[in-house]
Amino acid sequence: MTGSDHLKTLVDSAIDYGSKRTDAIIARVVQTKNSQIRFSQNNIDISKRWEELKIELFVVMGEKTGTTERPITSEEDVKKAVDDTVSFTKILPDSMFFAGLGDKVHSYPVLKKQFDEKIDTFAEKAPEIINSVIEEAVNEGAKRVAGTLMLTKENIFFRSSLGPEGSTTGTTFDLNVRALQNELDYSGQGLACRTIPSISEKDMLEAGAKAGRLSKQAIGAVQGTPGIYDLILAPTVAADVVGSIPAQANPFQIMMGMSPLKDRMGEQIAPEFISASEDSLFDGGLSSTPFDWEGTPSRTTTIVENGVLKSLIHNTTTANMFEAESTGSSRMAGLGVGMKMLLPGASNIVFDNGDHSLEEIMEVSKPTIYVTCNWYSRFQNYQTGEFSTIPRDAMFLVEKGDMKPIKNMRISDNTMRMFANIDALGSDRTQVFWWEVRTPTVLSTMRVRDCRMTAATQ
Repeated sequence: MTGSDHLKTLVDSAIDYGSKRTDAIIARVVQTKNSQIRFSQNNIDISKRWEELKIELFVVMGEKTGTTERPITSEEDVKKAVDDTVSFTKILPDSMFFAGLGDKVHSYPVLKKQFDEKIDTFAEKAPEIINSVIEEAVNEGAKRVAGTLMLTKENIFFRSSLGPEGSTTGTTFDLNVRALQNELDYSGQGLACRTIPSISEKDMLEAGAKAGRLSKQAIGAVQGTPGIYDLILAPTVAADVVGSIPAQANPFQIMMGMSPLKDRMGEQIAPEFISASEDSLFDGGLSSTPFDWEGTPSRTTTIVENGVLKSLIHNTTTANMFEAESTGSSRMAGLGVGMKMLLPGASNIVFDNGDHSLEEIMEVSKPTIYVTCNWYSRFQNYQTGEFSTIPRDAMFLVEKGDMKPIKNMRISDNTMRMFANIDALGSDRTQVFWWEVRTPTVLSTMRVRDCRMTAATQ
């Protein structure tokens, strides 16, 4: 029995067994093969590989819904997972946020650039490449280099008792490199993430070189002066700060008071040169998928068009609540420890590319701060967009053609105001994914007017 046939057998077992005990059930079996390399102090610390096989279930029983996710090895494990989920769902209160599932059988789009046939061979030589990444960073001036490379091959088969079923395969990698001097203040970051690692060695080496360059350029950083500045946000930072706006075009978040987009439909919320989509079909997107969790075909949903808020994303529940149509955006979302719900969610947030070079964006007429990395983004008010985040690694004051390294600053501002104040968009569009940006976001360097910077430490 081939791998795909085995997954289908396990899913069929879950549906055939669970259909007799529930009003509706969705089962997904996910098989992954992972490789991870972790490095620090210029050396590889850990290189490991492992495989996982798990089942994900969503069940409907009257007005109650339940979910589970657990490892399995056999059909007996599958039936045990169904039994446990049904037993637990029976004692839950009625669901306050469920209004149906997709029940139409569809054909699904064929995705491009999502699977690397050579990923296993690449994993064999990955340690050698990581050593070269470290060498690139050191050659650019780093004293110490650390980071992680993750490679994943995934095979998914799903079926709903209401009719839809399908399968998909994909590969991804993400590399995070941090370069440091002997002083921790002088550091730089390089990222690379794609779906085809075997053709991405150059991107990985550049991530190491970039981290090393930034670390060296940060030497001598002085305390920045609080005030109002124009900011130049590298894609890493823009994805976290500005990319959060289209990701919050989510009716569940709006109803829960976790989005600033309530009652903003049809409004101009950004300059006309800004357009962004929730794009599950994006070529090479880390979270691209032909179907959502319910089996609705994926699509590209324009959220912001020429600066105007045009759409929200929907699953079947919110589409029924809002008298809209599902956008194929149903995801199993985590809500706290151990709690999951079937909700609308973004796959990839994709901004249109700009037309400015980095050099053009750096041509400024007043003191401007260039932020290359940020950590610890926190919202004081989700409904209004008030937030703060700490620039980490290399940061520079750009003034009179010079770049002076500075440190210990905090961006304390409003995401909606910053979104509206973008005044230049780069042509360097890239995909960003790491622990501060959990939804893959594709966008460019941005310049934003009149942002509030405070002192991170006293």
